[in-house]
This record gives sequence, C-alpha cells and structure tokens, in this order.
Amino acid sequence: MSPAGAARAERLPHAPRERRPLLAAFAVLLIVGGAAAAGLLALRADDRVPVLVAARDIAVGEEITADALATTPVASEGTLLVPASQQELVVGQFARIAVTKGQLVDTSMLTATRTLQDGKVAVGASFEEGRAPASGLVAGDVVQLVQVVDGKGTVLVADALVSSATTPAEGANGGRVTATLIVDESDGAELAAAAAEASLSAVLVSRGTPVVGQGG
Repeated sequence: MSPAGAARAERLPHAPRERRPLLAAFAVLLIVGGAAAAGLLALRADDRVPVLVAARDIAVGEEITADALATTPVASEGTLLVPASQQELVVGQFARIAVTKGQLVDTSMLTATRTLQDGKVAVGASFEEGRAPASGLVAGDVVQLVQVVDGKGTVLVADALVSSATTPAEGANGGRVTATLIVDESDGAELAAAAAEASLSAVLVSRGTPVVGQGG
C-alpha cells in the first residue's frame, strides 16, 4: 500500500454533528408549556359552578317564578351572577329590567319591589328624531320628560323609569324611539296628552345597567 493510501486508511470517521442545544431547549419548553396550558384549562373547567339563567323572556316588573329560571355552569368568580344554590332567594323577586331567554341572571337585574306599584302608571310615548338620546333608550333608564312648545321646555316628570323601549334601525321609522314609562299616577294624564301631541322630549338622567343581549 502506498504511503498516501495508508494515511487515508488511518483517518478516523467524523463524529456525527451534535444537535443544536437551543432547538432542543425550545422543544422542551414547548412540551412543558403545553402541559401547563392543559393543566390550567382543566383547573378552570373544575372551577365552573352552576349559576342561574333565564329559561324564558322575563318582562320588566314581572315577578320571577321557578319556571322562569334554569342553570348553566360558568366560571363565575368575582361576578354578580347568582349561584344555582340561591334560587329560592330569587324566586319572588321582580325583574328591574327586561331579561331575555338565555341571559345569565345577576343581582343588578333584581328588585324586591314591583315596578308598577300602587300610585304608579305606565304611559306609552313616541319620541321623534332628536327628542331622545341618539343612543336610544333601554329598560332601566331614568329620564326627565320635557314638553317642548314654541322652543320652550317644561319639565313634566323629573325621574321617569323606562320599563321597555324600542329604537328602530338607522333610517327606519324616521328614527323614532318608542317607550313605556313608569310615572306617578298624578302625572299620567298630562304626560299622555303631551305624548299624543308629539311635543315630548326625553333627557337621559341615568343609564340602566347594561346587559349583554338585553331586549328592549
């Protein structure tokens, strides 16, 4: 064998290339992170508790009965939602706002007194465009009702409660807002007359508690 051939034969094979340590560490992090995320999801699932949900539409002022309630599991920590175990405390209460089927029931929706009590009446009114807030009205709003004649406004009711309201889609029905208003019986006739003359305006005093999916 020639000296050159002997030299090649004596050469050792190259060692296999080592894996990049950063890629290996990243893979480990992905595995650990995935396991941690799965564990967190499982833990949050275990934290879900049954709470009350409306089994049907509940009108403003309606007395809440057992058949109007159902339950559903949610992660309710730190919320106003009512646990299913407290259903007996909700039955017999009254709806402060309109509640639609499927809405989660929270304490802000409830009141111990009937909306339409003795001495109160419900009056319907239609507000022309520009005579009610551009955002419309929702159940639970408190409004000041003003009669506007010849550019002069007179407050008829300082704090009327909106029990229901409908705001048409933009451009529909001339932007008119219709609402049912709870007022003192003594103010009912004058308010109805102003509403019939289309001279009534609504000034928002306080917004009712917002509820996802609330019906008007």
